[in-house]
Amino acid sequence: MKKLTTIFVLLSVLLTFSKTFAQQPEANISSNFPFSYKTEVVKGLKLAYYEQGTGDPILFLHGIPENSYIWRNVVPEVSKQGRAIALDLAGFGKSDILPETDYSIQAQYEYLNGFIENLHLKNVTLVVTDIGSMLGLKYANEHRENIKRIVFIEAMFMPSQAWYKQLKFKQKMMFMMMRSEKRAKKMLVEKNKMPLMMLKMAVVQKPSEEVALAYAEPFNDKARRNILLYGAGPHTMQRKGISKATGDFADELNRYAAGLLTLNDGVPFLIIHSKPGMIVNKQALNYARENFKNVTFLNVGKGKHYLTEDHPKAIAEGISNWIISNK
Repeated sequence: MKKLTTIFVLLSVLLTFSKTFAQQPEANISSNFPFSYKTEVVKGLKLAYYEQGTGDPILFLHGIPENSYIWRNVVPEVSKQGRAIALDLAGFGKSDILPETDYSIQAQYEYLNGFIENLHLKNVTLVVTDIGSMLGLKYANEHRENIKRIVFIEAMFMPSQAWYKQLKFKQKMMFMMMRSEKRAKKMLVEKNKMPLMMLKMAVVQKPSEEVALAYAEPFNDKARRNILLYGAGPHTMQRKGISKATGDFADELNRYAAGLLTLNDGVPFLIIHSKPGMIVNKQALNYARENFKNVTFLNVGKGKHYLTEDHPKAIAEGISNWIISNK
């Protein structure tokens, strides 16, 4: 009996170790960028993007303070299922800097909308993260007939107040600190702290120098950093997620969150998440399970916010397999 107990304990330890090991970030994640950028002029601004594959478009939208580089290890695999397009949103990456007069969500959305129209993208599969989800899901809500599928990766899909409430204490503190324009301007624009600070906070394993450079380099231009202050982000998020005016951060989030409830009737969703996650945690997943009926969940393992820097292979294969199953 004692021997059987010992064997059982050893098996339990091995199973626990195996499970933990399987959830760890992937090893040897490449920093290489094997693509050439193209540009499309929208409303006088050059928007940069790269693409691979043919067929129905699969449009990848990054967050802040990021650029399309985050998708470099995901696009090659997913491009086997369609025309994978990774866009630098207006003001980010290699796209032109936004005019200083308007950094609003609506202004940036119009560049995204124009990009989709100019490239004649039809039957679009969206892959969105962070602020890219705000712009992409706004488009999905307003152009339902053109959306085929949606992939959420650390994306915002809850009503504003509920989303804010489920954030961790440290994240709420960041929003509170950034509410002061003086403090936010000093940190985001003058000292340029956000890109490398977020990279450090949002990735489980330490990024290489090459990866850090790719995230930070676009914001070496001080004028470009204004979008981190005045665009959708920590400084412009309303207190406790309570909307103050039509078109503000909270209002836009509330509008498309409500739209997703009916959009999901005909459009399948894939929610890729991790543990502990940063903007998608247990409460957000429970909301999705209760409110979305046509939804698949994929837990890629241990991760925070920039999941493509910890689990690119799992994400790429997960998206590809899900697209195949939702032809």
